[in-house]
Amino acid sequence: MAKWAIELGEHDIEFRVRHSIKGQVLADFIIETDNIDEEDTNNSTQVIILKVENTEWKLYTDGASSSDGSGVGLMLVSPKGKEFTYALRFKFTTTNNEVEYDALLAGLRMAKELNILHLHAFVDSQLVANQIKGTFEARQPTIQLYLAKAKELIESFKSFKLVSDEAKTRRLMH
Repeated sequence: MAKWAIELGEHDIEFRVRHSIKGQVLADFIIETDNIDEEDTNNSTQVIILKVENTEWKLYTDGASSSDGSGVGLMLVSPKGKEFTYALRFKFTTTNNEVEYDALLAGLRMAKELNILHLHAFVDSQLVANQIKGTFEARQPTIQLYLAKAKELIESFKSFKLVSDEAKTRRLMH
């Protein structure tokens, strides 16, 4: 890090930490980058909502926790194949299972904020996927709260599919 600070310092380039993006900013960005016919400029909001309603987005999540900290990686993929990738670092201690839920919850909140109605989520935790599907029971009180919040957010989508595919998720996220 010091080496890069010296290299960048010669050119008056300053490194700034990227902070998390609020959902509305992400929604505005997608609206701006989406191709809309100029005839539909008065109805641009309706056009985008119709496009979102009739298509399925993909969400890939990956979370990790260690003694150095924890964080998550998220990738939302639009029906047209545009990728929106985010990395979040947490300043609190957490377990691997909790951070996997944090990753999914962050992705679900983003998708909800974007008014996405059809979502296909890929998580790299079989435990999280099976608890949400009801195959596994959540026994710890903290995990029960995470599970309840995840199910509450899932209810806001017209259709929701969840797949535990560790290999595919890790391949796409790295």
